Amino acid sequence: MIHTRPNTRSGSEADNWRGIRLVNAYRVFLAFALVAASISGRGPQVFGQQDPYLFGFVAWGYLVLAMGFEFLLELHVLPFRPQAHLHAFGDIIVLVLVMHASGGPGGGIALLMIIAVGLSAVLLGATAAMGYAALASIMVLGETMVSSLVDHEERQFAAAGFLGFALFVVAILVATFEQRVQRMERLSQRKEEEIHYLSTLAVQIIERSSNGILISDPAGEVDYINTAARQLLAARRQGDVRKTVGKFPVKMRLRDVHPALVGALQDWYDGRNSGSIECDEPLRFRAEFHPLETGLGQRALVILVDLSVEDARVQESKLASLGRLTASIAHEVRNPLSSIRQASELLADSTSDEERAELIPIIIRHSARINTLVEGVLDVARKPQVQPVRINFAQWLHEFVKLHRLYWEANSVIWQAPEQADADCALTFDAAHLWQIMDNLVTNAVRHGRSADGMVYLNLTCDIDTEETVVLRICDRGPGLCDAAARSLFEPFFTTHVEGVGLGLYVSRELALSNGAQLFVEAAVKGAAADAHGTCFVLRCPRAV
Repeated sequence: MIHTRPNTRSGSEADNWRGIRLVNAYRVFLAFALVAASISGRGPQVFGQQDPYLFGFVAWGYLVLAMGFEFLLELHVLPFRPQAHLHAFGDIIVLVLVMHASGGPGGGIALLMIIAVGLSAVLLGATAAMGYAALASIMVLGETMVSSLVDHEERQFAAAGFLGFALFVVAILVATFEQRVQRMERLSQRKEEEIHYLSTLAVQIIERSSNGILISDPAGEVDYINTAARQLLAARRQGDVRKTVGKFPVKMRLRDVHPALVGALQDWYDGRNSGSIECDEPLRFRAEFHPLETGLGQRALVILVDLSVEDARVQESKLASLGRLTASIAHEVRNPLSSIRQASELLADSTSDEERAELIPIIIRHSARINTLVEGVLDVARKPQVQPVRINFAQWLHEFVKLHRLYWEANSVIWQAPEQADADCALTFDAAHLWQIMDNLVTNAVRHGRSADGMVYLNLTCDIDTEETVVLRICDRGPGLCDAAARSLFEPFFTTHVEGVGLGLYVSRELALSNGAQLFVEAAVKGAAADAHGTCFVLRCPRAV
């Protein structure tokens, strides 16, 4: 199961509490500064110039209020937002009283009011900040109007208006900045959760992998090893393997678990092996080394493939193939053997030369069929020895047609070949293998590719496919192939001819593969007769440079 971290507000609330503590520390400092200015009579001249006694009373009250706020913060008596509202409202009341005692909204007092509204925007957001900006503007204008009516003094109405405007501007700017910061925090948190999810997913996928995976540094110390790798190396669990020196854990060392793997790893780092080795102890596996660049330096990603599983799978596949091969051979041999047995029994009882002359060719013919089958099986079992040479298709085609001309004329074969083949159409192939493949394909066309008029129309062409390959085609205009025959065409012992053994096309494809070529079948080429389907065998070969 994949566990993701819950999306809670604990982190943001901790930041808010920390922010409100910092704001209250500023409030305590400001209160002490106002008290010091009230006692000493020093500081900005504007402070308390209208009513020193009210200024001193408000300064001491502000200090007591700030200490009370600190007490509430320590006890967590109220939730965060009620406390933040209480702090903001108290700041505005105190600063309006200080403004009244100091002669109006001017100088540093206006700056203190702007700071108070800005801090409320940071703590409470845009909506609350706009409300407090409106409240502070109304109270400043009210103080200005009351002072002008009661004290009959000229007040700075313009300064009060500008202060109110500045309060709204600051509230909007701070709130906008705060919203942007919150969006960035949410985006960062989402990215962090995605990274955590992907890392957890990756670890669990690696742990459930059937291949062993470990990461090692050049010294052979293991940074990570999954369960499959521990099983292949017969290593104990990570907690059992690790030791401690003092207070620091010591990583698993490969030399303590599998010295041969360490030697292969060092050879790979030094460039002395191809990147993979096979080991038989304690279990049979193949180790594949891949470079891995990390922030901690160069590492090796070692993938351990359990070869016992592959060996079992290969053995199972071999047994299944052997079973199919045995069944096919038994089926192909049974019929001619039965014919030979019957002919032999009749031959033993025959009394005339005519009967012997009729039975002996039957025995010879079916014996030859069995011999052909055995030779085909031996060809399949024998690994082809490839000796590739450069073959010019024009010259080769001339010799091929010349040797088959009489056979084709005797079997009603009409062939079509380019009079002047492309001189650039040359291939790299084993000459004997190419003759064997083309003989099999032509024989197959003669057997199965006759058109409705009893003739066999053969088309032999060579085309340049790409810069690296050429394509040879042998096409007929016969009845074509059904879907079942097309799927089984290259399987061993598949045949639709009474005298065939079904190995010709299979051997031809194996020879093509051994030469780096491909042999496949497709529909007849364009230009065939409208009433014929036809079949095209395509041999895609490496092009000779």
